[in-house]
Amino acid sequence: MNESADGAVDLYRDTMKTSSHDRFAVLRSIGEEFIYEDELRLLLKRKSAPICYVWFEPSPMMDVEQGIMKTIYVNKMVKAGFTMWKAAGMDLGRVQLVWLSDELNHHSVDYWPLAVEVSRKYTMNIMAGFCWNKAPYGPQRLPAGEIFYPCMQVAAILCQKADIWLFSMDHRDITMLARDYCEAINRENEPAIMLHNMLPNLLEDPDFQDLRDPGRTIFMHDEEDDLNRKIWRALCPPKVATCNPCLDYIKYVLFPWFGKLEVVQKEGNADNKTYTNMEELVVDYESGSLDSTDVKRAFQKAMNRILQPVCDHFCGNTEAQDLFIDRKLKIILIFKLSVDVNVPC
Repeated sequence: MNESADGAVDLYRDTMKTSSHDRFAVLRSIGEEFIYEDELRLLLKRKSAPICYVWFEPSPMMDVEQGIMKTIYVNKMVKAGFTMWKAAGMDLGRVQLVWLSDELNHHSVDYWPLAVEVSRKYTMNIMAGFCWNKAPYGPQRLPAGEIFYPCMQVAAILCQKADIWLFSMDHRDITMLARDYCEAINRENEPAIMLHNMLPNLLEDPDFQDLRDPGRTIFMHDEEDDLNRKIWRALCPPKVATCNPCLDYIKYVLFPWFGKLEVVQKEGNADNKTYTNMEELVVDYESGSLDSTDVKRAFQKAMNRILQPVCDHFCGNTEAQDLFIDRKLKIILIFKLSVDVNVPC
Protein backbone atom coordinates (compact mmCIF):
# COMPACT_ATOMS: atom_id res chain seq x y z
CA MET A 1 0.00 0.00 0.00
CA ASN A 2 2.48 2.58 -1.21
CA GLU A 3 0.08 5.25 -2.52
CA SER A 4 -0.76 6.77 0.85
CA ALA A 5 -0.91 10.56 0.86
CA ASP A 6 1.35 10.50 3.91
CA GLY A 7 3.64 7.91 2.40
CA ALA A 8 7.23 7.24 3.00
CA VAL A 9 9.09 10.47 2.54
CA ASP A 10 11.86 10.94 5.09
CA LEU A 11 9.48 11.19 8.02
CA TYR A 12 12.14 11.64 10.66
CA ARG A 13 13.69 14.54 8.74
CA ASP A 14 10.27 16.15 8.28
CA THR A 15 9.54 15.79 11.99
CA MET A 16 12.72 17.54 13.07
CA LYS A 17 11.93 20.50 10.78
CA THR A 18 8.32 20.82 11.96
CA SER A 19 7.23 23.07 14.80
CA SER A 20 5.11 21.81 17.69
CA HIS A 21 2.23 23.89 16.30
CA ASP A 22 2.45 22.17 12.91
CA ARG A 23 2.75 18.76 14.55
CA PHE A 24 -0.36 19.47 16.58
CA ALA A 25 -2.18 20.44 13.37
CA VAL A 26 -1.27 17.07 11.86
CA LEU A 27 -2.69 15.24 14.87
CA ARG A 28 -5.73 17.50 14.93
CA SER A 29 -6.56 16.32 11.41
CA ILE A 30 -6.93 12.81 12.84
CA GLY A 31 -9.13 13.39 15.84
CA GLU A 32 -12.83 14.14 15.77
CA GLU A 33 -12.54 14.92 19.49
CA PHE A 34 -9.65 15.53 21.88
CA ILE A 35 -9.54 14.90 25.60
CA TYR A 36 -6.89 16.95 27.41
CA GLU A 37 -6.13 18.97 24.27
CA ASP A 38 -4.13 21.60 26.16
CA GLU A 39 -1.94 18.88 27.67
CA LEU A 40 -1.27 17.55 24.17
CA ARG A 41 -0.03 20.97 23.03
CA LEU A 42 2.36 21.13 25.98
CA LEU A 43 3.48 17.56 25.34
CA LEU A 44 4.46 18.33 21.75
CA LYS A 45 6.50 21.33 22.91
CA ARG A 46 8.23 19.25 25.57
CA LYS A 47 8.93 15.98 23.72
CA SER A 48 10.22 15.55 20.18
CA ALA A 49 9.28 11.85 20.03
CA PRO A 50 6.27 11.09 22.25
CA ILE A 51 4.78 7.60 22.46
CA CYS A 52 1.29 6.83 21.24
CA TYR A 53 -0.76 3.70 21.83
CA VAL A 54 -3.50 2.87 19.33
CA TRP A 55 -6.40 0.79 20.63
CA PHE A 56 -6.82 -1.76 17.87
CA GLU A 57 -8.98 -4.88 17.94
CA PRO A 58 -7.82 -7.26 15.18
CA SER A 59 -10.40 -9.27 13.29
CA PRO A 60 -10.11 -12.11 10.75
CA MET A 61 -12.48 -10.09 8.54
CA MET A 62 -10.63 -6.77 8.64
CA ASP A 63 -12.60 -3.87 7.22
CA VAL A 64 -11.34 -0.68 5.61
CA GLU A 65 -11.68 1.31 8.83
CA GLN A 66 -9.19 -1.04 10.50
CA GLY A 67 -6.91 -1.62 7.53
CA ILE A 68 -6.81 1.71 5.68
CA MET A 69 -7.85 4.42 8.13
CA LYS A 70 -5.49 3.08 10.81
CA THR A 71 -2.67 3.14 8.24
CA ILE A 72 -3.44 6.78 7.38
CA TYR A 73 -3.54 7.75 11.05
CA VAL A 74 -0.34 5.94 11.97
CA ASN A 75 1.53 7.53 9.07
CA LYS A 76 0.37 10.95 10.26
CA MET A 77 1.49 10.17 13.81
CA VAL A 78 4.92 9.09 12.65
CA LYS A 79 5.17 12.29 10.65
CA ALA A 80 4.25 14.25 13.79
CA GLY A 81 7.06 12.56 15.71
CA PHE A 82 5.34 9.59 17.34
CA THR A 83 7.99 6.92 16.94
CA MET A 84 6.13 3.98 18.43
CA TRP A 85 2.62 2.65 17.68
CA LYS A 86 1.57 0.08 20.27
CA ALA A 87 -1.03 -2.14 18.63
CA ALA A 88 -1.75 -5.60 17.30
CA GLY A 89 -2.83 -6.56 13.82
CA MET A 90 -0.81 -4.51 11.27
CA ASP A 91 2.69 -4.74 9.89
CA LEU A 92 4.07 -1.26 9.25
CA GLY A 93 7.60 0.09 9.35
CA ARG A 94 8.81 2.10 12.35
CA VAL A 95 5.95 0.70 14.44
CA GLN A 96 6.28 -1.67 17.37
CA LEU A 97 3.47 -4.21 17.53
CA VAL A 98 2.47 -5.71 20.86
CA TRP A 99 -0.55 -7.47 22.30
CA LEU A 100 -2.07 -5.39 25.07
CA SER A 101 -2.59 -8.57 27.10
CA ASP A 102 1.18 -9.18 27.03
CA GLU A 103 1.87 -5.63 28.15
CA LEU A 104 -0.58 -5.96 31.02
CA ASN A 105 0.90 -9.29 32.08
CA HIS A 106 4.31 -7.64 32.26
CA HIS A 107 2.84 -4.90 34.46
CA SER A 108 0.32 -6.97 36.38
CA VAL A 109 1.63 -5.74 39.72
CA ASP A 110 0.41 -2.26 38.75
CA TYR A 111 -2.52 -3.18 36.52
CA TRP A 112 -4.74 -5.29 38.79
CA PRO A 113 -4.55 -3.01 41.84
CA LEU A 114 -5.42 -0.09 39.56
CA ALA A 115 -8.43 -1.94 38.11
CA VAL A 116 -9.68 -2.71 41.63
CA GLU A 117 -9.13 0.90 42.70
CA VAL A 118 -11.19 2.12 39.74
CA SER A 119 -14.02 -0.25 40.74
CA ARG A 120 -14.11 1.28 44.21
CA LYS A 121 -14.85 4.73 42.82
CA TYR A 122 -18.10 3.79 41.05
CA THR A 123 -21.36 1.99 41.74
CA MET A 124 -22.47 -1.22 40.06
CA ASN A 125 -25.24 0.66 38.25
CA ILE A 126 -22.72 3.04 36.69
CA MET A 127 -20.49 0.17 35.56
CA ALA A 128 -23.49 -1.74 34.17
CA GLY A 129 -24.22 1.27 31.96
CA PHE A 130 -21.01 0.59 30.04
CA CYS A 131 -22.11 -2.88 28.92
CA TRP A 132 -23.16 -2.35 25.31
CA ASN A 133 -24.69 -5.80 24.71
CA LYS A 134 -27.07 -6.73 27.51
CA ALA A 135 -29.48 -8.73 25.33
CA PRO A 136 -27.94 -12.20 25.89
CA TYR A 137 -28.30 -11.89 29.66
CA GLY A 138 -31.76 -10.46 30.16
CA PRO A 139 -32.91 -7.91 32.76
CA GLN A 140 -31.11 -7.92 36.11
CA ARG A 141 -28.86 -10.81 35.03
CA LEU A 142 -25.67 -9.00 33.98
CA PRO A 143 -22.60 -11.12 34.95
CA ALA A 144 -20.11 -9.63 37.39
CA GLY A 145 -17.40 -9.92 34.73
CA GLU A 146 -19.28 -7.53 32.46
CA ILE A 147 -19.59 -5.03 35.30
CA PHE A 148 -15.89 -5.23 36.16
CA TYR A 149 -14.70 -5.07 32.52
CA PRO A 150 -14.91 -1.22 32.22
CA CYS A 151 -12.63 -0.99 35.28
CA MET A 152 -10.12 -3.21 33.47
CA GLN A 153 -10.32 -1.03 30.36
CA VAL A 154 -9.67 2.15 32.33
CA ALA A 155 -6.73 0.48 34.08
CA ALA A 156 -5.35 -0.66 30.72
CA ILE A 157 -5.43 2.93 29.45
CA LEU A 158 -3.76 4.40 32.51
CA CYS A 159 -1.28 1.61 33.24
CA GLN A 160 0.69 2.04 30.02
CA LYS A 161 3.49 4.58 29.74
CA ALA A 162 1.75 6.36 26.89
CA ASP A 163 1.76 10.06 26.13
CA ILE A 164 -1.38 9.74 24.00
CA TRP A 165 -4.01 7.16 23.09
CA LEU A 166 -5.97 6.95 19.84
CA PHE A 167 -9.45 5.39 19.94
CA SER A 168 -12.39 5.23 17.57
CA MET A 169 -15.52 7.13 18.59
CA ASP A 170 -17.29 3.96 19.73
CA HIS A 171 -14.89 3.89 22.71
CA ARG A 172 -15.79 7.39 23.83
CA ASP A 173 -17.66 6.25 26.94
CA ILE A 174 -14.65 4.35 28.28
CA THR A 175 -12.23 7.19 27.58
CA MET A 176 -14.56 9.62 29.36
CA LEU A 177 -14.69 7.22 32.32
CA ALA A 178 -10.88 7.20 32.39
CA ARG A 179 -10.88 11.01 32.32
CA ASP A 180 -13.46 11.15 35.13
CA TYR A 181 -11.37 8.79 37.26
CA CYS A 182 -8.21 10.86 36.71
CA GLU A 183 -10.00 14.01 37.78
CA ALA A 184 -11.58 12.30 40.80
CA ILE A 185 -8.20 11.31 42.23
CA ASN A 186 -6.32 14.40 40.96
CA ARG A 187 -4.02 12.17 38.94
CA GLU A 188 -1.04 13.83 37.32
CA ASN A 189 0.37 13.00 33.88
CA GLU A 190 -2.81 11.54 32.46
CA PRO A 191 -2.47 10.64 28.74
CA ALA A 192 -4.03 12.83 26.09
CA ILE A 193 -6.75 11.01 24.16
CA MET A 194 -7.80 11.38 20.52
CA LEU A 195 -11.04 9.95 19.14
CA HIS A 196 -11.27 9.38 15.41
CA ASN A 197 -14.31 9.06 13.16
CA MET A 198 -15.93 5.76 12.27
CA LEU A 199 -17.07 4.78 8.80
CA PRO A 200 -20.84 4.51 8.41
CA ASN A 201 -22.92 1.54 7.33
CA LEU A 202 -23.01 1.66 3.54
CA LEU A 203 -26.60 0.43 3.59
CA GLU A 204 -27.72 2.61 6.47
CA ASP A 205 -31.32 3.64 6.04
CA PRO A 206 -34.51 3.40 8.13
CA ASP A 207 -35.47 0.04 6.58
CA PHE A 208 -32.09 -1.68 6.98
CA GLN A 209 -30.79 -2.94 10.31
CA ASP A 210 -29.17 -6.33 9.51
CA LEU A 211 -25.52 -5.93 10.55
CA ARG A 212 -24.76 -9.45 9.31
CA ASP A 213 -25.08 -8.34 5.68
CA PRO A 214 -21.49 -8.07 4.34
CA GLY A 215 -22.68 -5.24 2.11
CA ARG A 216 -22.73 -2.95 5.13
CA THR A 217 -18.97 -2.33 4.89
CA ILE A 218 -15.90 -2.82 2.68
CA PHE A 219 -13.43 -5.48 3.77
CA MET A 220 -9.73 -5.50 3.01
CA HIS A 221 -10.05 -8.82 1.16
CA ASP A 222 -12.97 -7.77 -1.08
CA GLU A 223 -12.35 -8.60 -4.73
CA GLU A 224 -13.14 -6.05 -7.41
CA ASP A 225 -16.54 -7.49 -8.39
CA ASP A 226 -17.65 -7.72 -4.75
CA LEU A 227 -16.42 -4.22 -4.01
CA ASN A 228 -18.15 -2.74 -7.05
CA ARG A 229 -21.39 -4.50 -6.11
CA LYS A 230 -21.27 -3.13 -2.55
CA ILE A 231 -20.68 0.42 -3.69
CA TRP A 232 -23.41 0.17 -6.31
CA ARG A 233 -25.87 -0.95 -3.58
CA ALA A 234 -24.70 1.75 -1.17
CA LEU A 235 -26.96 4.56 -0.05
CA CYS A 236 -26.08 7.77 -1.92
CA PRO A 237 -29.13 10.08 -2.08
CA PRO A 238 -28.88 12.71 -4.86
CA LYS A 239 -28.10 16.27 -3.71
CA VAL A 240 -27.84 15.15 -0.06
CA ALA A 241 -24.36 15.30 1.45
CA THR A 242 -25.32 14.87 5.12
CA CYS A 243 -25.39 11.26 6.35
CA ASN A 244 -24.31 10.07 2.90
CA PRO A 245 -22.16 6.92 3.37
CA CYS A 246 -20.45 7.20 -0.02
CA LEU A 247 -19.37 10.77 0.65
CA ASP A 248 -18.16 9.83 4.13
CA TYR A 249 -15.91 7.13 2.65
CA ILE A 250 -14.57 9.67 0.17
CA LYS A 251 -13.93 12.18 2.97
CA TYR A 252 -12.28 9.84 5.48
CA VAL A 253 -10.54 7.34 3.17
CA LEU A 254 -10.05 8.54 -0.39
CA PHE A 255 -9.05 12.17 0.14
CA PRO A 256 -6.58 11.37 2.96
CA TRP A 257 -5.10 8.55 0.85
CA PHE A 258 -4.80 10.23 -2.55
CA GLY A 259 -5.24 13.91 -1.77
CA LYS A 260 -7.72 14.17 -4.64
CA LEU A 261 -10.61 12.43 -6.41
CA GLU A 262 -11.08 12.24 -10.16
CA VAL A 263 -14.69 11.99 -11.32
CA VAL A 264 -15.77 11.12 -14.87
CA GLN A 265 -18.98 13.15 -14.99
CA LYS A 266 -20.31 11.79 -18.24
CA GLU A 267 -19.74 8.15 -19.08
CA GLY A 268 -18.23 7.59 -22.49
CA ASN A 269 -16.39 10.88 -22.98
CA ALA A 270 -13.46 12.75 -21.46
CA ASP A 271 -15.48 15.16 -19.34
CA ASN A 272 -13.47 14.68 -16.12
CA LYS A 273 -13.12 16.81 -13.03
CA THR A 274 -10.49 16.41 -10.32
CA TYR A 275 -11.48 17.47 -6.82
CA THR A 276 -8.72 18.40 -4.40
CA ASN A 277 -10.88 18.96 -1.33
CA MET A 278 -14.13 17.70 0.11
CA GLU A 279 -15.74 21.12 0.32
CA GLU A 280 -15.66 21.62 -3.44
CA LEU A 281 -17.10 18.17 -4.05
CA VAL A 282 -19.95 18.75 -1.59
CA VAL A 283 -20.88 22.06 -3.25
CA ASP A 284 -21.16 20.39 -6.67
CA TYR A 285 -23.03 17.40 -5.25
CA GLU A 286 -25.62 19.41 -3.36
CA SER A 287 -26.20 21.65 -6.38
CA GLY A 288 -26.88 18.63 -8.59
CA SER A 289 -24.00 19.28 -10.99
CA LEU A 290 -22.36 16.09 -9.67
CA ASP A 291 -24.49 12.98 -10.02
CA SER A 292 -24.61 10.16 -7.46
CA THR A 293 -23.87 7.62 -10.20
CA ASP A 294 -20.68 9.45 -11.13
CA VAL A 295 -19.69 9.61 -7.47
CA LYS A 296 -20.12 5.86 -7.11
CA ARG A 297 -18.02 5.17 -10.21
CA ALA A 298 -15.21 7.36 -8.85
CA PHE A 299 -15.56 5.70 -5.44
CA GLN A 300 -15.27 2.25 -7.03
CA LYS A 301 -12.21 3.13 -9.09
CA ALA A 302 -10.30 4.76 -6.23
CA MET A 303 -11.18 2.09 -3.65
CA ASN A 304 -10.06 -0.69 -5.98
CA ARG A 305 -6.72 1.09 -6.44
CA ILE A 306 -6.20 1.16 -2.68
CA LEU A 307 -7.07 -2.50 -2.20
CA GLN A 308 -5.19 -3.83 -5.25
CA PRO A 309 -1.89 -4.36 -3.35
CA VAL A 310 -3.80 -6.36 -0.73
CA CYS A 311 -5.33 -8.53 -3.45
CA ASP A 312 -1.90 -9.01 -5.04
CA HIS A 313 -0.45 -10.04 -1.69
CA PHE A 314 -3.01 -12.78 -1.12
CA CYS A 315 -2.97 -13.96 -4.73
CA GLY A 316 0.82 -14.32 -4.71
CA ASN A 317 1.29 -15.72 -1.21
CA THR A 318 0.14 -19.29 -0.56
CA GLU A 319 0.68 -19.02 3.20
CA ALA A 320 -1.45 -15.86 3.36
CA GLN A 321 -4.18 -17.55 1.30
CA ASP A 322 -4.29 -20.57 3.62
CA LEU A 323 -4.40 -18.38 6.72
CA PHE A 324 -7.20 -16.24 5.33
CA ILE A 325 -9.29 -19.21 4.16
CA ASP A 326 -8.89 -20.93 7.53
CA ARG A 327 -10.09 -17.84 9.42
CA LYS A 328 -12.91 -17.19 6.96
CA LEU A 329 -14.21 -20.74 7.44
CA LYS A 330 -14.18 -20.25 11.22
CA ILE A 331 -16.19 -17.04 10.84
CA ILE A 332 -18.72 -18.80 8.61
CA LEU A 333 -19.01 -21.67 11.11
CA ILE A 334 -19.56 -19.28 14.02
CA PHE A 335 -22.18 -17.40 12.02
CA LYS A 336 -23.94 -20.63 11.04
CA LEU A 337 -24.04 -21.84 14.62
CA SER A 338 -25.42 -18.53 15.86
CA VAL A 339 -28.13 -18.68 13.21
CA ASP A 340 -29.01 -22.29 14.06
CA VAL A 341 -29.28 -21.48 17.76
CA ASN A 342 -31.81 -18.73 17.07
CA VAL A 343 -34.00 -20.70 14.67
CA PRO A 344 -37.33 -21.50 16.41
CA CYS A 345 -38.34 -25.14 16.64
